[in-house]
Amino acid sequence: MLIPLFKFLSSIAVLLSLCLSGQAQNTLPEVLGGNIAGDETSTRFFVNFSQNTAVQTFYMESPHRIIMDLSETTFDIDVEEVFKPIGLVEAVSAGRISQGRSRIVLTLAKPAEIVRATMQKVLDEDYFRFLLDIEVASPERFSALLNAQKLVLGESGNVAQKGDRVLKKEKKEGRFRIVIDPGHGGIDGGAVGKLGTREKEVVLIFAEVLAEKLRNSGPFEVLLTRTDDVFLSLRQRLDFNRRSNADLFISVHADSLNQRSVRGSTIYTLSKKASDRLSERLAESENSVDLIAGIQVVEESEALTDILIDLTTRETKVLSKQFSRILVTELDKDIKLIKNPLRSASFGVLKAPEVPSVLLELGYLSNIEDEKLMQSLPWKTKAADAVARAVRAFFEPRLQ
Repeated sequence: MLIPLFKFLSSIAVLLSLCLSGQAQNTLPEVLGGNIAGDETSTRFFVNFSQNTAVQTFYMESPHRIIMDLSETTFDIDVEEVFKPIGLVEAVSAGRISQGRSRIVLTLAKPAEIVRATMQKVLDEDYFRFLLDIEVASPERFSALLNAQKLVLGESGNVAQKGDRVLKKEKKEGRFRIVIDPGHGGIDGGAVGKLGTREKEVVLIFAEVLAEKLRNSGPFEVLLTRTDDVFLSLRQRLDFNRRSNADLFISVHADSLNQRSVRGSTIYTLSKKASDRLSERLAESENSVDLIAGIQVVEESEALTDILIDLTTRETKVLSKQFSRILVTELDKDIKLIKNPLRSASFGVLKAPEVPSVLLELGYLSNIEDEKLMQSLPWKTKAADAVARAVRAFFEPRLQ
């Protein structure tokens, strides 16, 4: 039976409409812009979304923060440029916090209370605005708000984990498991260079290039702590490393320093006391990334920190330093190194006691020459070749 042409075309039109409607519904909300205004008594924060978006707000302390949790949202804006701190808001961070979830974090200059939080469609415009009004509060009032919040939400700020992301399993004889940890990600963008290069993007690309090199250079099974733009807390990175039953852990970074003239690759190992002031400051910065994402950080006492580092076995320390020396030798053949490239500090991400671990700074985005190099895929490939050679040399005695 033949279907009349107009009915056929009508059916196609309906199906097309449904498909387009489904695509529209599946489009992620997008942050279009926003602003902060006010003073240290009363401050207004607002953010514009491309579509109506559910926002959950809650408080956190140490430091005082207001968190806004969202479904996964696209942030195609320069957050630091759009949301310039003023009044009660000392800093703003925003981005992906875990799979399917994004977050905006307001770090407060002093305790404050939310007096208004609404989402509304902007008249005669095709976007929605989330409006947050906050007023200064006493420390006692802020504590009371936190206590009341716990009764409803429990402890907030934890990042959802993929429970079966990595299952601890036996390694095949003659094969070695390498974990590569691209630093930062999601809401934590890391350093940003003068040319706009973002650390979280540079290190992920490098990690992917290195992983491919390693898989092709020997009996190496390679795992990445993250394979896309998602935030992982320090604890998640450590847990990933330990559950992976790894033979070697390489955390990759491209940080920023106040001394813009400093450039070149650096290799760090774990130690109680930093080898120099620059390393100490860098470790302090890296160890505070959870605060950026609005994660509850439990402060460790100095004694406990010492114990954790002491738990790193003598053999693990020796192997970490052995690999770092090999890595310097191989990098020095093709890549510019910082003066005194072998350094150490109390980096939280290196504290898995049973796994030889190093932190590799590819370079420093605070230096324009380093930034230009790290933008180059040929340079990344050359650096990855050097690291792959070092890994091969490190395991060579056990490859016989």
